[in-house]
Amino acid sequence: MTTNLIKNATVNATTKANTNATMNSASNRNTNGNTNGNTNRNTNRSPIVAAHRMLATSLLACSGLLATAHADTITVCPDGSCDFTDPVAAVNAAVTGDIVEIAAGTYPLASTLTVYGQAITIRGAVDAEGRPATVLDGQGALTVLLVTSVIGQPGLENLVLANGRSDYGGGAFVSGSTPVFRNCHFRDNVANWRGGAMFNSSSSPTLIDCEITGNSAGNTQFPSSGSAGAVTVGSGTSTLIGCTVRQNASDGLGGAFQLSSSSTLVLESTSVCGNIAPTDPQFSVLAGAVVIERFGACVSDDCADCPNCPADLTGDGVVGAPDLATMLIAWGACGKACASDFDGDGVVGGSDLSILLSSWGACD
Repeated sequence: MTTNLIKNATVNATTKANTNATMNSASNRNTNGNTNGNTNRNTNRSPIVAAHRMLATSLLACSGLLATAHADTITVCPDGSCDFTDPVAAVNAAVTGDIVEIAAGTYPLASTLTVYGQAITIRGAVDAEGRPATVLDGQGALTVLLVTSVIGQPGLENLVLANGRSDYGGGAFVSGSTPVFRNCHFRDNVANWRGGAMFNSSSSPTLIDCEITGNSAGNTQFPSSGSAGAVTVGSGTSTLIGCTVRQNASDGLGGAFQLSSSSTLVLESTSVCGNIAPTDPQFSVLAGAVVIERFGACVSDDCADCPNCPADLTGDGVVGAPDLATMLIAWGACGKACASDFDGDGVVGGSDLSILLSSWGACD
């Protein structure tokens, strides 16, 4: 099934590069045509201008100058007042540099949301507590998200990937890419074989402040054959920062993770606990794989052993002076990820210091 997803994505990308398909896409974007969930994308853009942009983007991609292309913000909402009502159609229309903003709500998917070669940002909404309020629902029939063959770092923010089902990677399948997931929840996804929440192949994704709960791997036709109820690290390096991986299950190996011999898993300020499998309930690690635990990472069969205490940067069960010193060393811009960036804005600053000070003392 995964192979078909990648093949379909390749066909879609090739079609976009064709001039005739470009003109068709431009026509579909016109306000008077509401196909593919589009409602008013071209309120201020003529079909000819849209066609020129798509053609120019294809030429830029071929010449290696894609990063200089004009970037748009594409909006999605269920009531028809945005550019699109369908997240899949919106992502298909996006090019490198674009931001796809998806309003709060549940979006049942008729096909996999595919990011093929586009270094774009897909951003959902949050509720009053800052939790993701945009739900992408696979309806128990497909992989929710496919990220493949992307040069650069696509961003996925404030999304719930739920109810996906596939042979490999029910929630997400990542191939040949380095996406960054921020404040995303993977829940109730199923893989018939491997990677209930996510399957990573030749990829190095980073997950920041994410929750992976209630996912599973296995099938009734071949009992005990599933592995990695949460994440399969097929190759490359997968990094989790400030994440929670709990209550996932496999009927075979690795209730949470399975690592191949050529892979590395980095856990920073992350709890991995309460996952279930007949063998290796938290990790199934093949010879040659590497697991790195640091900055308060906790791995246990019992979640009572893993308090939710992300400000405990030293992992000693107490938020105190050593944690403050660690934060001050990291003060300022910290790139795509760092353990002291509690609010996930890419900078260790005043708001992160407030979080640390409010957590001062023994972890609960």
